[in-house]
Amino acid sequence: MGNFFLNGEKGTATTLIIKQRSPMHILNSIKNFNRSLVGLLVIASLLFSFYLSKESGKKPLNSSILNEKSEPMPPRFDHQLVGKGAFFLCPEMQSFPFPDLSEEIVFLGKNTRPDTTSDERKLHVGLKGTDTSVKINPGQTLYLAYEGNSLHFSKEVTPLWITPSLAENGEIRLQIRIELSNDQGEKLLDEMREFQVEQTWTTKEIAEIVDPGLQAAANALKGGKWWGPDKLFERYGGEEFQTFKGQERLELLSNEGREILFIRRGDTFIWKGDKWLPSTETKGFPLGKVVAISPYKVEWQLWDREGLESVLLAFNKEKASMISVRIEDAFTKLRRKTSSHVFCQIDNRKALLKACDWLVHTATGWHTVKNDSELEALLNLDVQGELFIFDGIEKKEGKEIFCGTLFNPMRTEQQFVRLPMAQTKSRKHSPPPKNTFSTKIGPLATEKLLVKTSQQNSPNQKLEATEKCDIFSEE
Repeated sequence: MGNFFLNGEKGTATTLIIKQRSPMHILNSIKNFNRSLVGLLVIASLLFSFYLSKESGKKPLNSSILNEKSEPMPPRFDHQLVGKGAFFLCPEMQSFPFPDLSEEIVFLGKNTRPDTTSDERKLHVGLKGTDTSVKINPGQTLYLAYEGNSLHFSKEVTPLWITPSLAENGEIRLQIRIELSNDQGEKLLDEMREFQVEQTWTTKEIAEIVDPGLQAAANALKGGKWWGPDKLFERYGGEEFQTFKGQERLELLSNEGREILFIRRGDTFIWKGDKWLPSTETKGFPLGKVVAISPYKVEWQLWDREGLESVLLAFNKEKASMISVRIEDAFTKLRRKTSSHVFCQIDNRKALLKACDWLVHTATGWHTVKNDSELEALLNLDVQGELFIFDGIEKKEGKEIFCGTLFNPMRTEQQFVRLPMAQTKSRKHSPPPKNTFSTKIGPLATEKLLVKTSQQNSPNQKLEATEKCDIFSEE
């Protein structure tokens, strides 16, 4: 090869490089490179073979192994055990957690009226933290829905609902259920819970009552005064008034006057026409029942028409005034006129008394009961004062005795009067009494009872005297 001269010294350096790059030298470089490449390929093949042998059970990789048919690996678990013991598979749907609605549902009331059958009972159900409530029959379904975090009753069918039920013993049970289905009608979720409801509601105060009818009825009754039995009926009532003997009395005062209710434990009353009336036909009216009578307290329980609101009223017995008059001081100079008539002085006035006369002592003195209106006012306690009933003349050990009965103003106490009379000669023939007034308690000519009617149990029935007289007369 010829020499290249490039700018002096540079040409000489180039000539040396070209000489070093001779064909033999290039051939040796190629051989070295090939040896290196082959070495790398061998190393890569060995690594790959090692990986395959490990995955195939550490067998050497050869053509015979590659041509073998693969066999299934033995099972790790006994398939016969599936569905048994620890391998039990539940075929039911998985539970879906939902809120514990037992804390959200509030039972505000239950129909406890004594005249209600099991088919007519109602429940008053509300939601905690809201004013929403509904009145339903036991077994009726209530649908619920959420608006945000607030639960409310829904008029539409929803996947969430409750069903309260009432047992025969009065206990309430609540069933809560969630049911979800897809478009094909397949159930995705169906879960139900049931538990007993703790009954925490109690009777209300009158100010808490919502029903206006019950509130008016309770207000009319709450100011009543409880008096003991009327001793007048016990002594003079007769067969027609056996039902009133021993009955307690509740005195009610209103703008229309005084009302007397005769009561026994278990008696029922209805609020009708702004009055409490005794009745056994109670449906459709506010109801009152005498639930307890003790020596010191009478308890009434009241219900509204639906029986969902109830009030308990208690009455303490009134302390009646004692008898303040002395008959022996007021009735003097007793002298028999006939076998049934007596002359005497009452409050220093001469008077003629006949058997069965009634006299009442008021702030203005003694007065005879002369007619039916006065008798009615006396029995209904519109006129109050000591009442004296002259029974007649008895003979004891040859002596004539002036006999009668004295009652305190409320007639809860009685006192038997026995006064000796002055001895006089009796006539052979006693003249018949004139203008007699029968004061014996009995039925009227119209067959109505003395105290209103037997259905009303109150002494407001107008009385009708058979005859009239004035016992105050000159001798």
